Amino acid sequence: MLGSIENWMKLLRANFLILTVVTVFAGLAASFYEYHSINFLNAFLCMVGALLAHMAVNVFNNYFDFKMGIDQHTLKTPFSGGVDVIVEGRIKPSTAFYTGVLCLTGAGLVGIYFLKMFFWILFPILLYGGISVYFYTSYLSRFSGLSEIIAGTNYGLISVGAFITQRGLVSTVALAVFVPVSILVGILLFLNEFPDVEVDKMAGRKHLVILLGRRNASRLYVVLLTIMYSSVVFLVVSRILPVTCLLALTTLPFGWKAGKITLKSYDNIEELIPALASNLFVVLFTISLLAVGLFLGVPFEQLVLS
Repeated sequence: MLGSIENWMKLLRANFLILTVVTVFAGLAASFYEYHSINFLNAFLCMVGALLAHMAVNVFNNYFDFKMGIDQHTLKTPFSGGVDVIVEGRIKPSTAFYTGVLCLTGAGLVGIYFLKMFFWILFPILLYGGISVYFYTSYLSRFSGLSEIIAGTNYGLISVGAFITQRGLVSTVALAVFVPVSILVGILLFLNEFPDVEVDKMAGRKHLVILLGRRNASRLYVVLLTIMYSSVVFLVVSRILPVTCLLALTTLPFGWKAGKITLKSYDNIEELIPALASNLFVVLFTISLLAVGLFLGVPFEQLVLS
């Protein structure tokens, strides 16, 4: 029984679902900063729908990697390389596929609930997300340089979508949160692609690490990290985000560590693993601290009066 549960957790990549939780949290925090209230039913349903969509993309990624015959060749690390539950026959391929369909259907039903209230503003976001979930691994990842953009912008739009589900509106604050979230999730995938370059080439993928080579990609990683942190400072200085969002900068030492290791060990996967760990920490905690900063940015007197 425990083994079966473990297999399902691996198929769903449950340990990475926290990324969706903090991203939705950031969108809700932005709405709270703007409007000083939370619609808890909509917040809960948004979280459920986003988690189901994340589960669906994880399952489809595992399934299509298996169908393309690359899963058995990937170097498995705690942060990349997928899982082996389908390859080893612990979960049937057809079962995995229908699990992905079920998760995507559940996310779609939640989407329909929100479309009834906020159709025109949410429809493009949900359409983009649905297409990305199903076609990313098998089709979209084969377009030059699109992988990281698709992953990043989908999560940025999750935060914007969470904001919209509260009032049916979008604001400068929501778009401001979209920027660092999109960059962070883009670089999460970007660095995690380093160990899989050779296998991804076999699958016909054309992500940035393949196009640039690991050495140049390591330099771009540092540039993107710098842009992300700079964007937070700019948004605070511009008074779009509250000064409390500078809490996100406390992850800088971990970003420095990830960048330093990546520049030095871009071609040594074993030595690169600590950078993957630091990168994941930076992504999760920077988004979380942005959310905390937004909550703390609401003056107490406004909370009392709202």
